[in-house]
Amino acid sequence: MRQTEKQRRGKTKRGHRGKEPITRRRKRRRSLIGKIGIALLVLLTTVLLLALLAAAAVLWMNAHGRSSLLKRQEERPDQMEQMAEEETSSGLPDGAIRYNGKAYLYKENILTFLCMGIDRKGEVEASEDLFQGGQADSLFLAVLDQDEKKISIIGINRDTMTEINVYDANGLYAGKEVAQIALAHAYGDGLEESCENTVEAVSNLFYGLPIHGYCALNMSVISTINDAVGGVDVTIPASLAGKGDGWTEGERVHLMGEDAYTFIHDRDTSVARSAEERLERQKQYLNAFVAQAKSAMRSDMTLPLKLYTQVTPYMVTDVTADEAVYLAGQALSYSFSPEDIYSMEGHVEMGDTFEEFYQDDTALYEMILEIFYEELPDA
Repeated sequence: MRQTEKQRRGKTKRGHRGKEPITRRRKRRRSLIGKIGIALLVLLTTVLLLALLAAAAVLWMNAHGRSSLLKRQEERPDQMEQMAEEETSSGLPDGAIRYNGKAYLYKENILTFLCMGIDRKGEVEASEDLFQGGQADSLFLAVLDQDEKKISIIGINRDTMTEINVYDANGLYAGKEVAQIALAHAYGDGLEESCENTVEAVSNLFYGLPIHGYCALNMSVISTINDAVGGVDVTIPASLAGKGDGWTEGERVHLMGEDAYTFIHDRDTSVARSAEERLERQKQYLNAFVAQAKSAMRSDMTLPLKLYTQVTPYMVTDVTADEAVYLAGQALSYSFSPEDIYSMEGHVEMGDTFEEFYQDDTALYEMILEIFYEELPDA
């Protein structure tokens, strides 16, 4: 049957079976594709802009942090003259000391930070009184030598016997007494006062060494920090056999989650010298962690800021976010090896209830000279 002109015109407008013409469908498809493309372009542009803003923020914080930290580098160890030779300043620059016939001068371009692991879980909270602030089970001095581009870490035995500030049951200052250095943090509010009390105790132990900042972390947050850098590889010692995921002595494991906390925290207090053994474990962990953290930072330059923000509820520190970003950026280019992790020499005695560590004063003095001083030639 022949179609009428009206039918033919209708077919031209609507196409077969009432569908739109092919050209119109193609235009609609192009329009849809164009809208999707624009949306993707806007999304990618936004992501790129945010990344650039984050990078710019990190660069600004890096510069501001450096300027802020420079103001902290004015102090000098004020007790090192105790073991120096008499007439130590004769013919030497101001502040120099003479020891065993050699002259030494404190390095000006060095930064020292006290890192504390507190035996508490969860977010930081103020203690109800001034002698329940939590003990510092882990104590390390992190030293950044900005001239030699080198990181050094000094592990401090938590049982080290030294003078600390103490308080009575009412929270009133009761003077000083010789006790385990871990207790310096307990005598405080669990926050800044506890940290400052520990900083003072450590500084005095190290012959008045300037400590430019502190960071106290509730030890349970180590799992978060560990996982943020991708985990850490360690070798299991005999003391942890059977723990974790059924660890065996000498086994090489990749720590993730709670296993990281178990590795650095657990110890059997009924076993002699357990604090020393745990300190050795912590040193092993730190060596692996620094290498892993450097690798993670190379992949994400904003990681230090992200991590700082993430752990803030579990941390007490006088190091600002911009200072932390600067320090992390510096550490990325600094050398660090197992030989740069130091331990204090001394001996352990059993006290009335707990073990007590007594440092070798001469060895400690010479370690300070090695790390914090430079030898003056022909002096």
